Amino acid sequence: MKVLKKNYLFLLLLLSFINPLYLVSEDEVETTPEPEEEKEYIKDIVEDFTKYEGFFETYQDPETSDVYLVVAEDQLEEEFIYFAHVLNGVVAAEFKGLHLDNGIFKIEKHFDTLRLVRVNTAYTYDNTLNISKSSGTNISDATLKVLPIKASDADEKQHLVDITDLLTSEDLTPIKPIPYPSSYPGSDNEFRWGAISREKTKINDVYNYPGNTDFEVEYVLESAPSYAYDSPDAADPRYINISVRYSFIGMPKNNFEPRLANQSIGYFEERITDLSSKEANPYADLIHKWDLQKKYPDQEVSEPIIPIKFWIENTTPENLRSLISEGVLAWNKAFLRAGFKNAVEVEVQPDDAKWDAGDINYNVLRWTSSPDAPFGGYGPSFVNPRTGQIIGADIMLEWVYVTNRINLDAIFNKSHMDCSFSYGMHESNLLANLSTSSEEHPELLRQSIIRLTLHEVGHTLGLNHNFKGSYLNSNADIHNKAITQDRGLTNSVMEYPAVNIAPLGIQQGDYYDTQPGLYDDWAIEFGYKPNLSKNDMDKLLSKSDMPELMFANDSEDMRSVGNGIDPRAMIYDLTNEPITYGEQRIELVNHIISELPERLDNKVDSWEEYRNAYSLLLRETEKALIIASRHIGGVHVNRSTPQQESSLKPYEPVPYDIQKQAMSMLSKHAFSPEAFPINKDLLSIVQVQRRGFDLRGEGEDPKLLKGILSIQNDILRQLLHPNVLERITNSTLYGNSYSVNELIADLNQSVFFSDINSEVSYARQNLQITYVKKLLKIVNNNLHDEISISTAYSALRDIEKIMKKSSRDEATKSHRLYVRWLIDSELTKL
Repeated sequence: MKVLKKNYLFLLLLLSFINPLYLVSEDEVETTPEPEEEKEYIKDIVEDFTKYEGFFETYQDPETSDVYLVVAEDQLEEEFIYFAHVLNGVVAAEFKGLHLDNGIFKIEKHFDTLRLVRVNTAYTYDNTLNISKSSGTNISDATLKVLPIKASDADEKQHLVDITDLLTSEDLTPIKPIPYPSSYPGSDNEFRWGAISREKTKINDVYNYPGNTDFEVEYVLESAPSYAYDSPDAADPRYINISVRYSFIGMPKNNFEPRLANQSIGYFEERITDLSSKEANPYADLIHKWDLQKKYPDQEVSEPIIPIKFWIENTTPENLRSLISEGVLAWNKAFLRAGFKNAVEVEVQPDDAKWDAGDINYNVLRWTSSPDAPFGGYGPSFVNPRTGQIIGADIMLEWVYVTNRINLDAIFNKSHMDCSFSYGMHESNLLANLSTSSEEHPELLRQSIIRLTLHEVGHTLGLNHNFKGSYLNSNADIHNKAITQDRGLTNSVMEYPAVNIAPLGIQQGDYYDTQPGLYDDWAIEFGYKPNLSKNDMDKLLSKSDMPELMFANDSEDMRSVGNGIDPRAMIYDLTNEPITYGEQRIELVNHIISELPERLDNKVDSWEEYRNAYSLLLRETEKALIIASRHIGGVHVNRSTPQQESSLKPYEPVPYDIQKQAMSMLSKHAFSPEAFPINKDLLSIVQVQRRGFDLRGEGEDPKLLKGILSIQNDILRQLLHPNVLERITNSTLYGNSYSVNELIADLNQSVFFSDINSEVSYARQNLQITYVKKLLKIVNNNLHDEISISTAYSALRDIEKIMKKSSRDEATKSHRLYVRWLIDSELTKL
């Protein structure tokens, strides 16, 4: 009983503590609400930031340098143009003026993020057709970056995002050089670019304008220590600075008239395929052109509403400014055909200008002096990918172009590569200086600067190269100023021509064109004449098979071994008789080599200048030989349409007599014992200028035999290339009469029979062994067609018999014995 009483008392005591909670109704309970978290708006975050008003409202944190972008609601889902170019760098990676990227992007809002999406503009549909409803199928845009929204305004109409990481990474555009597929990690000769250092990379500046917002970023690439990077343009190749300027540009709102590309005229293009078309060629490619509209549309020739204006950067040497200006304004002649006068303007940038040449709102001819210039001139532009409208352009000109500095790889020690147009012009100018005893060449300098400007401005007008432009004049007319100053040296300033140096015994004519050519006038009319009807366009294009309007671009030229089929599409040639012109050039070069020590005596300060001159002259011989070699097995290409009813067929083999002329020229100047005459006095003085400890490797002595063999090897590689030999046989089915058997027989004759009864020189021994090895390679590999293999086998057996010829000269005996062993040992393996 006592226990129960105690428990009862305990229960009462417990209830005394609990009951108040149960006795108070829910309505009577007082609760304290938690305070609402105060929302942070854009104005709160950017209060102390630096503001850049303009196209995209932009802010920068003055303490961290972080950059923020404000995206308005009406900017979402809209398309913008994106452009990136290099402000400064190194030649081995990205160099000043290089255009890195050009495209279209849009910004999408997804919950609390903004997505930066690059738009695929390569396809289009006819919206009137039902099939257009499937647009976008199996076509991918690219999401470059997802940016968290940091804050919005009170109306949720503007959104703030941090774009610092976007700008300091490669999310927008690859900055490091992208390696070729043939390169592989671990190669001793490959410099391996490291990662971008986020710590060292910085945003230098923000530029904002009504129509575009720009960001300047200095990247630091960090790479592992390596001897593969040996250029002195970097203080330390482990840390390389590259400055890039990004531009976000508003889509132009104007009456721009796009124009469809045509294969007969060379414009840079936006490649667009119409996926709703039923045509065999469903192409809707758009040419690159400026928005040029007549101020007075009813007039046949009118000034434009807004001309194409270029600025000559104030870094340009003063003595060259008038020549550059003349080259720019010379394009106004071509625009007259399109109905515009004063279409192009040019001014010099004032020394006190508030704008920088990197500003995309100014089209600037810029001048630089690089330690190892990759070009003498470079003229890119950027466009609206939706229409092809050129929005801006810069032209880079290099100081090396007007100096006597030459950057050829020594022909004595290693092979060399093809040059750009302006670099080739630089070589040509040096050749012209060597070809005469005159100290000064004011007309050469004048014409070459104007021609260089014409070429690079032509690129910024939308034109690409025309490598058939040199086929305008005959070999006699090219030296007649009365003819060339009327119709031009070439049909296009977009050609890479040889400098027109008079051969021995001929009076010097014009060196270069100083006006746009006949093709250029036609091309500008096609691209820029407003409101061309279909009938007008057809009439204009019907002229494409005229000889003075021939065209071929880089995809067709034959400069590289085995590439291309039409020898008229070639660089560094001149006249419609290029083999004859090239032979005269070689004769001139050989004459200069014989007199070179005397020509340079008391005019140079080092022996290396003799070496450079000799290298340059051999390079000119090589050019002429390469041009001749392309005619063998060549096929002329005509791109007129069936509707034109042209007398020219699309494919016509090079005439037999031209191929034989080319082979005769090669036999004499590339393969004969008399080819590459040697000046012993010159060879003994072509000394390298020692600089520090640079004289390492295989030695500084002039390796002329190696240089000669390099040239001969390049010619043989072309003549015996699988593409060439197969084309020779195939083209016999539609007109070619120069067979593979006859070609190989001519080569055997040239390479072996000239010295069958005499000593074989060392140069000829090198040539003969190289030729035999190439024939053996044809027999032993699976790259050539059966006709070529059987012909090569027969030729080897003939050579084997020739090599049995006895000789009293020990070197010749050893050589012939080796060639016989080489053939026997390889053919017995078959």
